[in-house]
Formats: sequence, structure tokens, C-alpha cells
Amino acid sequence: MRYRRLTQEEFEGVEAEFIRYLASEGITADDWKCKLDAQSPDVDACFDEFSEVFWDGATGAIQSIEHRPSEFDLYVFNFGERSADVIHCKKDNGIAHWSQGGKTYEPEARGREIFLLLEQGAQPCELERFNAVREEMIAGLN
Repeated sequence: MRYRRLTQEEFEGVEAEFIRYLASEGITADDWKCKLDAQSPDVDACFDEFSEVFWDGATGAIQSIEHRPSEFDLYVFNFGERSADVIHCKKDNGIAHWSQGGKTYEPEARGREIFLLLEQGAQPCELERFNAVREEMIAGLN
């Protein structure tokens, strides 16, 4: 699996989507209940497959991410199809230290890159946020 299985709490939050997924796979409510009651290995497979579909959709909708691992560190990422740009600001005694970089990846790895950042506590943000931080960096470097 490229992603982890959704937690029970996460599944509860997307229950309607999971039901639609089961229906799209031709699994009726009665079939699902039978699989659950029989503790069928198909149950785990369905949970895993739905988790993959869910994370693919969720990460595919994200263009920019903000991550604040501490009160002194800020990272903003902007993801394209094959590459990501990152800006980092570290504040030390009231002075902002800026750096920027990037990373290339295969298109199928894009979702995994975003997922790993989300798992570390990063949050999706608007592209405008990324651009505002970039402008702040440029102004700070001049």
C-alpha cells in the first residue's frame, strides 16, 4: 500500500463515500453484512482498497501545504504534477532565515509525497498562502 488504512474514526467520517465505493464494486449492504459476520478476508481488502482510493482523491485535490513543526519553523510546499517547490523560514532571535528548494518525482508518487507531509502534521493551504510566503521571502532577502 502507498498509504495507510484509514482509522476507524476516519472511516466514520467518510461512511457515505465508503458505501458508494462498496456499491461501485457490486457489494450490496446484505453482502457486506455477511462478509463482516463471517470475518471474511475480503473485508480487509475492501478497507485497504477504499483507503487507497480515498487518499488518492484527497492528495490529488491538494496543491499547497503548510507545515509548522515548531513556532520558529515554517515550510510551505507547492505541488505540481512532477515537482514540488518548498520555502522554509526559520526565525532565530527575531531574524528570519530563508531557504528554498524543490524536488522532482514521478506523477504517481505525487500523492505519496503529500501524504507523508500530512502524516507529519502539515495542513493543506491555498496557493495564495504559498505565494504570500514567497513574496515575504523575496522582500526579506532584499
